[in-house]
Amino acid sequence: MGGIFNMDGPLFRFGNAIADVMILSLLWILFSIPLFTIGASTTALFYVATRRISDREGYLFRDFLSSFKSNFKRATALWILWLIMFVVILLNIRMLMIFEFETWMITILMPIHICILIELILTAVYLYPLTARFEMGFKQTIKSAFFMANRHIFTTVTCLLTGVSILIATVILFEPIIIVGMGLYAYISSYMIMRVFKKYRPEMDENQMTLEPLRPLPDISTKED
Repeated sequence: MGGIFNMDGPLFRFGNAIADVMILSLLWILFSIPLFTIGASTTALFYVATRRISDREGYLFRDFLSSFKSNFKRATALWILWLIMFVVILLNIRMLMIFEFETWMITILMPIHICILIELILTAVYLYPLTARFEMGFKQTIKSAFFMANRHIFTTVTCLLTGVSILIATVILFEPIIIVGMGLYAYISSYMIMRVFKKYRPEMDENQMTLEPLRPLPDISTKED
């Protein structure tokens, strides 16, 4: 019985995990307030979450801030580009629904725009975890996120359903869940996303005693299942 309540027991570890989730969520909200920093704060969120689920040592706030600073430019550029594309596609779909275009135009353009919108949403699942854990160029990050989103579609959809479930629970059932919402999503989805990452870098987080520097991701388009 004493093992349950000791410092290494499951109860203590569970309490630590809940505290980490709450702190991470609050940090994400705080650092996302300017809105254009959402990409950098989400990258920092996933940097801490993916390391925590691998039992990596470190200080939560220091790791969050370090990732926020080091990935700020790349993550912000990805966020702004994604947001612009998302808004443009939504507006185009809205125009196709409102204005009286030729039937053939709607028949062709509407499915194309919907497919692009779906791909944008799917790709977003991997954009920031990739930015957090791998050193790669802007184009390679987008390419890898797109490839993983479609190749590992079950994981992608599960992550999205997790996020939607937390959002519904926050908005409809119990609004204070927002305090832990984003941190909870990051923790849950990180378990699944890290399994995908380790298909391409099996050695990720093996050395528990040292900080692992960012390294390039292999050309995943040539990876065999």
